[in-house]
Amino acid sequence: MLPTKTSTLPDLPSADAGHPSVTWAAGDRVVSAGLGEALQGLEEAFGQSFAVMDLASGRLESVSADWLGGDIFSRAALCEEVARRGRVEVLEDCAPLLVLAIPLTADAESTDLLAVSTFLTQPVSAAGEIAPAAAALGVAEDHALRWAEGRTAWPPAALLSVGRSWHNAEAHRQKNEQLKAQLTDVSSHLLSTFEELSMLHRLTERLSLSSSESELCELALHWLSDIVPAENLVVMINTPQTTRTTESGPTTEVLSSGNRRLEESEFPSFIERLGPEAARRALVLNRDKTSSPTWCYPDIKELISVPIRAGERVLGWLFALNYVPGAGVDTEFGTIEASLLSSVAAILGVHCGNIDLYREQSEFFESVIRALSSSIDAKDPYTCGHSDRVARIAVCLARQIGCNAEELNTIYLSGLLHDIGKIGIDDNVLRKPGKLTKEEYEHIKAHPELGYKILEGVKQLHKVLPVVLHHHEAWDGSGYPTGLAAEECPRLARIVAVADSIDAMGSDRPYRKGMPAEKLDSILQAGAGRQWDPDVISGYFTVRDEVRRITATERAPQALDVREWDATQEPSDSQPAPNKAPAVEPVGATQADNTDANAQP
Repeated sequence: MLPTKTSTLPDLPSADAGHPSVTWAAGDRVVSAGLGEALQGLEEAFGQSFAVMDLASGRLESVSADWLGGDIFSRAALCEEVARRGRVEVLEDCAPLLVLAIPLTADAESTDLLAVSTFLTQPVSAAGEIAPAAAALGVAEDHALRWAEGRTAWPPAALLSVGRSWHNAEAHRQKNEQLKAQLTDVSSHLLSTFEELSMLHRLTERLSLSSSESELCELALHWLSDIVPAENLVVMINTPQTTRTTESGPTTEVLSSGNRRLEESEFPSFIERLGPEAARRALVLNRDKTSSPTWCYPDIKELISVPIRAGERVLGWLFALNYVPGAGVDTEFGTIEASLLSSVAAILGVHCGNIDLYREQSEFFESVIRALSSSIDAKDPYTCGHSDRVARIAVCLARQIGCNAEELNTIYLSGLLHDIGKIGIDDNVLRKPGKLTKEEYEHIKAHPELGYKILEGVKQLHKVLPVVLHHHEAWDGSGYPTGLAAEECPRLARIVAVADSIDAMGSDRPYRKGMPAEKLDSILQAGAGRQWDPDVISGYFTVRDEVRRITATERAPQALDVREWDATQEPSDSQPAPNKAPAVEPVGATQADNTDANAQP
């Protein structure tokens, strides 16, 4: 392309009375890369230079030394019409000179640009031959003659033909370039979107109530670090802490990925510094904000802050700190990163909120179970603590014979509730210290079926019902209420039957001492395969010492989920059971012996 220099033409007013606002002036704007490429192709096609008219600003740009010049400003209205039509036109045809105008569509900036050049249409040998045309165009005669010397003459039809061919080809080229650029952008965007959607999909797949807040937050940080160009990604999450007897306030956990720029202790004041808006929406701060003298964190140049919310509650924050430039043109955080972090924060908020809700419901359910279990103790103080001990013994036996985690949870609940039907037993019969009559024994034998009816309307306890109903069945079919034999009786009910008998015979009562260990072991061994499941009895003798510790101790309420227990020992808060002074043992069998050990009156 020929070098450009500033035009020396003076500013001239428009000659078109219909466009009094148009004023043209020569300019020296440096053309864009797209415009330069278009001009170079145009000048190569015609073998001479073109000037560029900027119709929006009223300036003449890219004027080269060999441009003929002239009073182009008086034709401003005509130039605007050519640009509006978007076609190659002849602005002036004064033989042997012709002014050709070609609209430029190189890029978005050139929609109001027009390439203009003057051509020689006939050979010129004397000044008189070019004088009228030079005067019409406002060019000095001698200057026009010097310009025409040695210049190739173009037929007017050929100029229009070449101009229109170039214009069409250039339009197609520019369209192809735009399509290629759009395709590149779309491909890049689709790739980025696919990565983001893939990450969000993987994250939502892990939305299980069994996943802790920390576990999901760590996964989110790990996956975000592959997508978000940040030096440091941080999750600050508040998690409630509860115990069986007290509830404390939430604790704050800070998890991070990458080069940490803030210490954990600094985040509360950092969030306060961001202001109340940080709790309501995503904030993006780049160097135009962090370069302020009032910014107190010089190591943080760029920032995205997104609140993690569950409804109206703020559970924490998700941060991206310091932009890491990559292959793209971006140099700071934008809406794409902020949108992605907002989506992740929304998922974390829903999950953490669900965990809180589940925790509250679980604790309420556990409280109800404890209340039901306590109601049995209140109904029958002779056997205080019996249900809890049976539940723990049953878990110990079930674990020994290979029950899975779900079965252990079921059997613990079953042990706590196995005697709930005693609520419906007459107090005089239930608390009778002496031998029961046949009618009284039949009445007390109704408690498994009463317990079944009490609990059958609770959906969460449907797995407990078979144990409550059948925990007094016998291996040989002589038990009640249905006389099931051997493996006809549910497995968990057979385990609770053994645990129930162990505690009934082995623990102290206000009216008697517990049975000596040797006698208890002898009875259990003799009843294996007759009264009780021989596999469960065999498991008892393997874990006998642990069972004896259970029967000899009391402890604070334990989680209903057995997985939260120590699998190898009793909880550390276990305490020896208080000594109870034995009463004078009545003559004959008591109701406790009859019901709990499945003996006959």
